[in-house]
Amino acid sequence: MCPFCIGTAVWITAGVLATGGASAVAVTKLWKNKPQTREQGESHVEQ
Repeated sequence: MCPFCIGTAVWITAGVLATGGASAVAVTKLWKNKPQTREQGESHVEQ
């Protein structure tokens, strides 16, 4: 394989890994920020 082809393969692999990592971070942040339902009578003040 020529050096250019190896470089291109490494570049593509790095891009895929970075995109996957960014997606995982976004999903975890959205999953944690899901609004929780409160029971009737509970206050919004955290203790």
